[in-house]
Amino acid sequence: MQFLLKKYEIKGGGRPLQVYLYSLATRPEKLYFVIPPEYNLSEEHLRILQKVKEKLAKHRPSDASFMDPETSRDYFTRFAKETIRKVAEEDEIHIDMKELEMLADIFAKYTAGLGLLEDLLMDENIQDIYINAPVSNNPLHIVWQGEEYTTNIYFSEQDVEALSSRFRSLSGRPFSEASPILDMGLEKYGSRVAAISNPLTPKGIAFAIRRHAMTPWTLPKLVARNMLTPKAAGLLSFLIDGQATILIAGSRGAGKTSLLSSLILEIPQRFRILTLEDTPELPIEHLQSLGYKIQSLITQPITAGEGGGGVDPKTALRTALRLGESVLILGEVRGEETKVLFEAMRVGAAGNVVLGTIHGATTRDVFERIVYDIGVAPTSFKATDVVIVAAPIRVGGGMEKRRRVIQISEVVKRGWGKEVDPDKIFADIMTYNAAEDMLEATDLLDMGQSEVIGRIAKEWGISIEDAIENISLRGRIREEMVKRGEKNPKLLEAMAVRDANNAFWMLIEESMREHGSPDYDEVEQKWMKWYKDYVKRIA
Repeated sequence: MQFLLKKYEIKGGGRPLQVYLYSLATRPEKLYFVIPPEYNLSEEHLRILQKVKEKLAKHRPSDASFMDPETSRDYFTRFAKETIRKVAEEDEIHIDMKELEMLADIFAKYTAGLGLLEDLLMDENIQDIYINAPVSNNPLHIVWQGEEYTTNIYFSEQDVEALSSRFRSLSGRPFSEASPILDMGLEKYGSRVAAISNPLTPKGIAFAIRRHAMTPWTLPKLVARNMLTPKAAGLLSFLIDGQATILIAGSRGAGKTSLLSSLILEIPQRFRILTLEDTPELPIEHLQSLGYKIQSLITQPITAGEGGGGVDPKTALRTALRLGESVLILGEVRGEETKVLFEAMRVGAAGNVVLGTIHGATTRDVFERIVYDIGVAPTSFKATDVVIVAAPIRVGGGMEKRRRVIQISEVVKRGWGKEVDPDKIFADIMTYNAAEDMLEATDLLDMGQSEVIGRIAKEWGISIEDAIENISLRGRIREEMVKRGEKNPKLLEAMAVRDANNAFWMLIEESMREHGSPDYDEVEQKWMKWYKDYVKRIA
């Protein structure tokens, strides 16, 4: 027995797709149910597509554009349209423009595209797609808005062979028994593909596809999703503005990259930003279109191995450090390049702000991975200011997982001896209260006892009380943005957050010119008035 939870439509490519979400009565699992439009084609339409397929087998292209992975889709769509018209005329079948577009798109989807996988990649609610071997026994498994679903979709061995061929063509990398691992990006769909085959998986080929957000995550958007509180967002904004070195830790799927992406928007636009990733995940082009001075460096994937092509992460990082004063963002901290990074941070040669993600479920995990596994000296690790831990939480013990920031800790700079106890070098600024499902401030924040906040206050020439008020004001501003975003989701997006942050910084500068130091009450009043007008303008 099934219970309908939600239904909606995915539009794209001239083939709307109906999606149904069900809860299952017999097991603690949910079902993502779709019927692709090609499964409901009439016999006439199926005969037309079969004839087009037969004509394609005999077709001799006049140019080589069909061989280019980037343009082949357009080539086959044009071929399909022309051939469908001819076949329909020969068989005296009426085809209107809408039907022509749909049939051509379906044909191209299965010849030069990704087949049924394309439909799932068009659904912006889906974050992860898993195709497990053997495919004939395992339905596709997805993550929908952070929650796991089974589906009614089964792939055949022919389907996965076609996908493998397509991925080899798009990536230009080998994928076979000799090279059983493939890691690549699908830029068009904002996704990352990890594929494995024999002999690593003896039951056939398997895929894991991870979607990135099509638009940048923002702190207000994460607050709206309850990943963190407005006050925590205010604290993180303050730390970024104060040029802190921050590591974002967590397990896979904890939301590390989403949080990293949101923090980029808290960097004042006057700064230049350099990013290092092996597979592009950060929304670089979108941020550039918003006016951020951001340069992306792509390194050799960890799966490439010796002679795999590309620049290794260590060399890329050394190059980045020579590209001038910049904010430095690492997609993932994990290899030998980490030693270069921490040495640069220790001597103050790593730029204005350093941000990165790292796998680890606790602050202790982060320290042990960097110091013991990677080999960074403990004295160099002390260059880290803050570690943020994110995790997928089963709120209330239910089956659904929700992404939450569960800890914001600073690295204590004093009292380090020869032997370092990882449990004593971190001090929590905010911690997660499971009963309330929210981050709560500790005395380090409420009583002004934080070393990193005190250091930023000293550099800015303000009191610790003013620093705490600055954080509180940033939190109230984000709370207002979330409140307004409930009625108009555009106010949670990157452009609106950029504009709101710029207005805040400009008002701080204005207040300093008039009073010598910021008058936070005045700044808040002026910002609220500006924001009220802004909301009306983009309504």
